Amino acid sequence: MMAIQLMVLAAVAAGVGLLIMVSWFSRLEEDPYVECANWRRVNAEVVSVLRAGDRVFLRVRFTVGTSLIQNDVRYDVPGPLPHAGERVAIKWDPTAPARLVVARPPAAQQTSQLPPG
Repeated sequence: MMAIQLMVLAAVAAGVGLLIMVSWFSRLEEDPYVECANWRRVNAEVVSVLRAGDRVFLRVRFTVGTSLIQNDVRYDVPGPLPHAGERVAIKWDPTAPARLVVARPPAAQQTSQLPPG
């Protein structure tokens, strides 16, 4: 009887572990910028910069109505890092203002070379 209980417990633990791994790997491929296409844009003040390995996070603050929102956001824009006191463009979710991403600069538009005439 004890062996059956241990086997059931091991099967449940393996199932939970598999679900955790699947959900973790599925989130690696998601692009947060697809979800935030309709979010609002604001210039937030950088409070501090945190480097964690090869990733950079900014602590930013901005106002929504009468509330001051202060949160960390991953900064994955190429180029120089902003310093404390500078402003960066971010997008925030109107239904949950603490959800935010750094607004990527618009890609340079390519002008087509039309033949004369």
